[in-house]
Amino acid sequence: MTFEDLKTTLYRLEKIMYGHNYEVTYGMDIFENCPTIEEFSKQLKTAYPNSRPENVTLIPITLNDFWEEINFGLAYRGDNSAGLELNKKEQEKFDNLQKEYKDFICQHINDTSKFYSYPDETGIPGYPVFWDYRFALQSSASKFLFIYASASD
Repeated sequence: MTFEDLKTTLYRLEKIMYGHNYEVTYGMDIFENCPTIEEFSKQLKTAYPNSRPENVTLIPITLNDFWEEINFGLAYRGDNSAGLELNKKEQEKFDNLQKEYKDFICQHINDTSKFYSYPDETGIPGYPVFWDYRFALQSSASKFLFIYASASD
């Protein structure tokens, strides 16, 4: 799957996860020629001018923590006042889309990958109410993925 394909998948994921007083935002960026956290911060600031990576300390996390957060957002259904309800056909489509999303991420994970939580929502798309995450995945010596998502009402 290419990055352009992923953008389509994220768009479709957002649409299928639109529910009663519930909507999600998914996004991802790939930063090349990015060998250090400092360079990642500079490139992030260029991509999201209202963000404040210069004031953020990335928090190292485990692979398990990384997947736990992603899976929580994908599994969240809310309640009667706000949430998501999928019929069987929609659930099948959703299952395929989440697999594409996760498979794309897996393409960039190897034995040397490092995972970080980015603990500031300022300037990043989305509006966290029910759940959110922002991750920096250092997938190689010179590549970072910035992965973010949130759900709001």
